Amino acid sequence: MSTGGGGAAAREVWRVQSIWSQAAARRRTGIARARAATLCAGVGAGVLGAAAAQLMPLSPPAGRTFAFLALLAAGSAPLTALGASPDRVRQWTRLRSVSEELKSQVYVYLAGLAQYRQSARRDAELLDRTGAVLAEIADLESETHGIRPADRPLPPVTDTVGYVEQRLRHQLESYYRPKADEMAGRARLVERCGQALAALSVLLGAAAGAFEAQAAAVWIPVVAAVTVAVVSHGASARYVSQQIEYSMTAGELERLLRWWQQRAPATDADADRLAERTEHIVSVQNEGWMAKWIAD
Repeated sequence: MSTGGGGAAAREVWRVQSIWSQAAARRRTGIARARAATLCAGVGAGVLGAAAAQLMPLSPPAGRTFAFLALLAAGSAPLTALGASPDRVRQWTRLRSVSEELKSQVYVYLAGLAQYRQSARRDAELLDRTGAVLAEIADLESETHGIRPADRPLPPVTDTVGYVEQRLRHQLESYYRPKADEMAGRARLVERCGQALAALSVLLGAAAGAFEAQAAAVWIPVVAAVTVAVVSHGASARYVSQQIEYSMTAGELERLLRWWQQRAPATDADADRLAERTEHIVSVQNEGWMAKWIAD
């Protein structure tokens, strides 16, 4: 089995990876906040508008106040949506792609596998590949300004055993499986909210028809609009599709882990194939995930 380990080149690339990872996380946080703000603005506009219509006959000052707030919320929705525009999403996916590719290279380098098996060329190969990755995203260099690399050690990987535990098994058990469960939970929450709002709309319609309650009738289109906003928010976040993708990737990694456990004794070629397959599976998931986000 090959024995790798880290040197100055690996530490430098690991620091660079930290910067791009933080840049991607910052961009993703901004997109999530923009989507949440847009949802709140849309819901708020509908609720405040209906409240204004009901308050106006009873208290004109209060009604006008609510009407003003409704207009303010409605006007702010398009502005907050700019924070989650397709261009912002595209930039985020590219930032994340760089971070993940650099992480991939570092793990394989530390294990001394595949393209990094020849010790005489390991450092040069890592730096060459890093340079090629960064050259493709030079237009987003400004996104990293002001970000300092995190103070963290290299992953404790020096051979194939370490690679299996720290990369393959960690991705499987600490990332893809939990992420699949998280996305499934979020999808269920959106579905239940939609069902609850639909039931509320039916009850309001029944009350308006049976008791001629005009106050209830006013809220029917509001609840319908809120339902659409909530469902659209879930669709834009792609909870269901992400849950499927994470589950499929976890399944592939699990099958690869079983394949490796059956290779006893394993050869260097087996170890190289393990690293190549692991990084390929992760890369394919990332590329497919990013393509769908950009397409939306």
